[in-house]
Amino acid sequence: MTDAAALRDAPAPRPATDGVVVVMPAYREAKNLAATVEDFLTTLAALGHDHRVIVVDDGSPDTTGAVLDDLVARSGGRVIGVWHERNRGYGAAVRTGIRTALERTSMRWLLLTDSDGQFRAADLDALLTVRRHDRADAVIGYRRERADPLPRRVNGHLWTLAGRLLLGTRSRDVDCAYKLLDRRLLEGLDLVDEAAAIDPELLARIGRGHARVVEHPVEHHPRAHGEPTGASPRVIVRSFLSLARVYAELVRDGHKWRRTRALFTPSDPVLALVTLAAVLLSAGAFVHHLNLGTVLLYNDATAHLLIARRVLDSPTPGLAQLGGVWPPLPHLLALPLVWYDDLYHSGFAGSLISMASYTVTVRYLYLTASTLGRSRAAGLAAAATFALNPNVLYLQSTPMTELPLFACITVAVHHLHEWSRTGRYSRLVAASLATMLATLTRYEGWVLAAALTLVVAYISWRRWKSPAHVEAHTLFFGVVAFSGVVAWIGWSQAIFGDALYWLSGEYAKASLWVSSADENIGSPTRSGTTYAWALAHDLGLPALLAALAGLLVYAWRHRLRPAAVAPYTLLSFLPFFVYALCSGRRPMKVPELQGEFYNVRFALIMALPTALFLGYLVSAAPRRLLRLPARAALATAAVATVLAVPGTATLAEPRNWTSGDTARPAAAWLREHYDHGDLLMEGPHNETIAFRSGVPTGRIVYEGSYRLWEPALRTPAAHVRWIYARTLPGWEDRVWRRLRDDPALTRDYTLLFQDDVQRIYRRKEAP
Repeated sequence: MTDAAALRDAPAPRPATDGVVVVMPAYREAKNLAATVEDFLTTLAALGHDHRVIVVDDGSPDTTGAVLDDLVARSGGRVIGVWHERNRGYGAAVRTGIRTALERTSMRWLLLTDSDGQFRAADLDALLTVRRHDRADAVIGYRRERADPLPRRVNGHLWTLAGRLLLGTRSRDVDCAYKLLDRRLLEGLDLVDEAAAIDPELLARIGRGHARVVEHPVEHHPRAHGEPTGASPRVIVRSFLSLARVYAELVRDGHKWRRTRALFTPSDPVLALVTLAAVLLSAGAFVHHLNLGTVLLYNDATAHLLIARRVLDSPTPGLAQLGGVWPPLPHLLALPLVWYDDLYHSGFAGSLISMASYTVTVRYLYLTASTLGRSRAAGLAAAATFALNPNVLYLQSTPMTELPLFACITVAVHHLHEWSRTGRYSRLVAASLATMLATLTRYEGWVLAAALTLVVAYISWRRWKSPAHVEAHTLFFGVVAFSGVVAWIGWSQAIFGDALYWLSGEYAKASLWVSSADENIGSPTRSGTTYAWALAHDLGLPALLAALAGLLVYAWRHRLRPAAVAPYTLLSFLPFFVYALCSGRRPMKVPELQGEFYNVRFALIMALPTALFLGYLVSAAPRRLLRLPARAALATAAVATVLAVPGTATLAEPRNWTSGDTARPAAAWLREHYDHGDLLMEGPHNETIAFRSGVPTGRIVYEGSYRLWEPALRTPAAHVRWIYARTLPGWEDRVWRRLRDDPALTRDYTLLFQDDVQRIYRRKEAP
């Protein structure tokens, strides 16, 4: 027995041939193994290739080992069995199989595949043909259509993307278990991974040389028996850690960019660890909510994805599909990924932007708090207070636009604070650019632009006492910072003929979502109380009190000194939202006052000043306590305030609303019965149907379909095959208001679906 593996009944090495060795690891595949091995044996024999099949039982707790014993006994030497005494991981099983193939056979070609029956031997002949025609050293399969549940498909895309970014692999499907390799590529190859990173590591290492590698599609079939192990959170975390280990090995060996070695020797190792922790927390939270099915609970989340998708795929594609209600930056950022169906339908095409923004926000909170408090403990406390908040972790897992705004805000405030301290104009430029991006992300960014411009003017006046300096610096900052506002107003004028369409347009009016009976309207006290309750739900009372104490200490120590005023701008969002509630521009509900959650996420923006000033409070402890153990204890105590957050209010809100989701029956019906043709449907408030129905966005005629919408409303039979109408009394959409009294509707269309909320019609076919 060698290396915890037992080789039984293995044939002696054969003379060098042009045959094929199939290598497949097996773990808990008792019901799939025999059929998979027989498939390859039968196919290879029919093709006339000399062959062997090597199966590595990776310590399976079921009867996989016994099945393998039987296969070896009756194969006539064509099956070689290898048994690990304990489970060592997928990568270790693949390495054992490769080593066995090189040591026990002399065949030139190795096929690496799986034993679960999801890949068939029939595709091998095509790979051998491609290898011969292209004179390839390796033919890498990719799944034409992946026969897995949506979460596993999304995880596969993430895994492939991570392999490309970290290891430079070029495969479109890095973990596809169907790879035909020349043994010369594997001889002397030192593979180190024992988990799922074996596939990207293998491709990265063979891609370093001059090997000719081509890709070819293969079929992927549903599992007949058993459950995959790769979807468990433990396996996912282990896989990403193993990928990081492989990356570190390649960097150490000099096979990756030399500049990336600096990542392992950063000037601030604590910042590097904070960034890494944020990335891992972000990925873990997304996987958690993807498995829970909560990534797309917010209707606005699907609406953001629909806007981005329509830019590329609609009856009238183009940038005009960005519309004029929501600022465009999040939708533009989603364009590179929203084209891929799996990433689009899972929400990851938009969630990735939120996840990256979460990491940026955590990083800059650490930097700013460390500077304010002149202590890494302050930075750690601020970063952890924000990063561990369950409401933040949920929203960063969704395609909502709050996290991109938070990232822009923290970057802008950090650089403005650095400019106020150092006077470096590069910092002022960076602050203005980040502010401009904030104005193109959400309208709260416009408040930020105004607040920061006032701070620039104030600092300039206090520092130089010169109107000329005030004017110069204010213009220097403001021209860039407000360019996004000007561009959005100009867009509204150009596209809709109304510069204020974003404020009072047909689909932007506050009356669409704010009831005239809202008790917050006209009552500053009621509005302030509502927002205070939302703060308590989003951030927790202990964190708020600690942050308030930190703010008071900061204000007492620094007053309104020019070098200290930038962080105060984060407080401007509090009066803004109270005013928005009081004026009827935005609604908000909390259980204590209105009996339910609604728009409670608007209070989460105050997590930024909460984290920052809580971190400052940590640094305000007496100097004699600021030794490393005491700092760690203080930071831990600060982080403990996050544990007092009373649940995930930002998740409770959409769960409450979707529990009575009346759109689901119609969406499910369309998914089953829609076959072809254009569908007439108004967009607002029908986003769930459009997204979940499976109807291609290029087939949905809606109010944004330039020069198609009005003709379809006038004479639908001449333009569309399907009609969806929302018929809920008092909430009818424009399609129903225009067509319900039109006799052509019943003459030309058949009513196929109807409930208390909606109807679906299909055009009658001509005889």
